[in-house]
Amino acid sequence: MVALVGRPNVGKSSLLNQLLGSKISIVSRRPQTTWREIDGIYTDDDSQLVIIDSPGMHQRPERLLSKIANQSARGAGSGADVICQIIDARYWRPEDQDVLEHFSGRGTPLWLILNKVDLLPSRDQVLPRIEMVHAKHSWGQIVPVSARSGYNCKHLSGLLGAAVPEGRAGYPVETLTNTSPRFLAAELIREQIFRQMGDEIPYCTGVVLTTFEERPDGMMEIDAEIWCETGGQKAALIGAGGARLKNIGSAARRQIGLVFDRPVVLSQRVKVRKGWAGDRRAVAALGYGE
Repeated sequence: MVALVGRPNVGKSSLLNQLLGSKISIVSRRPQTTWREIDGIYTDDDSQLVIIDSPGMHQRPERLLSKIANQSARGAGSGADVICQIIDARYWRPEDQDVLEHFSGRGTPLWLILNKVDLLPSRDQVLPRIEMVHAKHSWGQIVPVSARSGYNCKHLSGLLGAAVPEGRAGYPVETLTNTSPRFLAAELIREQIFRQMGDEIPYCTGVVLTTFEERPDGMMEIDAEIWCETGGQKAALIGAGGARLKNIGSAARRQIGLVFDRPVVLSQRVKVRKGWAGDRRAVAALGYGE
C-alpha cells in the first residue's frame, strides 16, 4: 500500500492516473477537488500496489464536507508501507512543511515526489531543487516526476514495487480501482462542473446518481442530480437556454464512456439544496464520510 499525500493542488490525482495509465481520480485546476480517498490498483509483472489518492491537507476546515476531507487527508498514511509526499517542484511552501511534520513521525518510510518538473524554467534546475529539499528531512527517496507528461513515472512505480513487502496479489490483474463504478461516474460529472464553471461555481457542488444501470442494448443509463446551494448557482449551472448544463453533460458523457468503455445516456437536473455540505446525511448520500 502506497499513500499519496500533500497540500491541495500539487497533482496527487494526476499522478495516480498517470501511474495507472487510466483515469480513476478526477482532476481540475481548482484546489480541493478530491473529497475522499480513491484507491488505484497498479499491477505489473513483479508487483501490485494499492495507491491511495488522498484529499489535500489544509489548515482551515470550515464546513462539514471540508472537515471530512481534511480528516481523510490526515489519516491517509494509516496502514501504508510507503508514504509519498507530493509537492510542486517549483516551491516549498509552509503548507508543505505542515504535511511533512504531520507524517514524518509515523515510522513509515516517507518519500518526496517533486511533481511538475516540466514547469521549471529548465531541466538544469531539477538537481538544485533536490538538494534544497534534501536538507528538510531524511527522505527514503526523492523522485522528480511530471504527472502531466509522464516523465520518470515508470521509474517511480519501479522504485515503489521494489520497496514494498512481498506478498500475494490481492486483486485480479485487470483491476484498476476498488472504487464503486457508481461513485466514479458521479465524480466524472463533478469534474466537468469544476472544469467548465471555474470560479463561477463554489466548492460545494455535489452530484448524486438516481439511476445507474446497464440497459439490455449495452448502453449505460445515468440520471444525475447536481446539488448547489442557491438559485443563482442553479441559474449559472444551467446557463442561457440550458447551454452550460448541456456542455457539462456532453463532456461528462464522453469521459464516462471512455472510462467504462461503453456508450452512455446521461440526463441531468440541478437542484437547490441549501446547506447540504454541512448536513451529515446529505454528505454521506454523495459518498463522502460515513
